[in-house]
Amino acid sequence: MMNFKKLMFFLSAVALFAAFPLLMTAQDSGGQMTATGCVKQGSDTHGYYLMAQDGKMYELWGKNLGEHVNHTVTVTGTEAKLSPAMEQKKEASEKSEAGSASYIDMKVTNLKMVSDSCK
Repeated sequence: MMNFKKLMFFLSAVALFAAFPLLMTAQDSGGQMTATGCVKQGSDTHGYYLMAQDGKMYELWGKNLGEHVNHTVTVTGTEAKLSPAMEQKKEASEKSEAGSASYIDMKVTNLKMVSDSCK
């Protein structure tokens, strides 16, 4: 019975140690967010952004975004945390695309087509 308790303690510690990086990633990624607006081609190759109805600009990261340029969509995702070097590289283009609007980097997890045009 004593070996069983030691084994369970050991396995619990291993499980906690293995889950630690996942827990830290979840904290870094921010909360779920949703925005609706028009998808536009960014100034960077394969760069896309959404001018949302809430007045914010979302720099989008995800798959198949190019298929929805000039479409109105609703995107769901989490705030993307870029490295300082990547953030510095993208900052100038984000500011020019956003104008006076605030901007957020978003990792898109779901995209729903609202309209095949932007009105």
